[in-house]
Amino acid sequence: MKRKLLGVSLLVLLVTALVLTGCSSGGTKTAAKEDSLADGVLSVGVDDTYLPMEFRNDQNELVGFDIDFANALAEQLGVSVEFQTVAWDGIFNGLNAKQYDAIISSTSITPDRLKGFSMTDPYVANGIVIVSRKDATPVKTFKELEGKTLGAQIETTADIAAEKLKTDENVNVEIKKFDGMLDAFAALQGKQIDNVITDAGVAMYYVAQNPDLFVVSSDVLTNEPIGVTSRIDDTATTEKLNEAIKALQKNGKLSEISMKWFGKDMTKDIDTKLVVIE
Repeated sequence: MKRKLLGVSLLVLLVTALVLTGCSSGGTKTAAKEDSLADGVLSVGVDDTYLPMEFRNDQNELVGFDIDFANALAEQLGVSVEFQTVAWDGIFNGLNAKQYDAIISSTSITPDRLKGFSMTDPYVANGIVIVSRKDATPVKTFKELEGKTLGAQIETTADIAAEKLKTDENVNVEIKKFDGMLDAFAALQGKQIDNVITDAGVAMYYVAQNPDLFVVSSDVLTNEPIGVTSRIDDTATTEKLNEAIKALQKNGKLSEISMKWFGKDMTKDIDTKLVVIE
């Protein structure tokens, strides 16, 4: 008799616990319905070494396209913004660990990332390109990297694509990994490497800053527009961010930010058909 009553009691306790868990903020399904912006803060993870998207200026201030974009997003949403700087190779782990609620750090939309995260509609066009020095033979295709050294930022889509193309096209190229593009372009300028592979916007910026040194020598190899990344269950935040992105596109603010950093508008008529090498 006691055993039966004990079993019933345990069952009641278990059901009660499940109900309470479902009502708490710790429940996975409930978390999906909650809004990370409810506290009035847009908490953003960013890698501050990726010119012109996000970097530190001479006064050690956080600046760049994504920084202006995040500030505009926050203003549109009626919240404040807080930035947390983190190395790129740990940025997704930090998001999942709830160190911040979104990544706004030139994050390409890819099939793999769409499986593991909630991503907004794209807010800027993007693809990867090869950059050459002007005093060397320009590399137009990946096959022309045969026997050369290629710089890439570790764990970026450019790095992943380079490794895949190296294998698929059987190209004898040495891929050197850098923590940030500043180091990669410094190595290219110093002739420690022969070429760099990176996002088109980043390449355009470095070429504009050093037109006598660098040239974008290849066609755009992929189509991987950039979106804001949130945790996979945090779809409510993504929905709000999408509404704000559309408003910034409509009122011209995104175009203004793009012209400031790229000298051209890369925020309109974005091709959403992904062409990714991974």
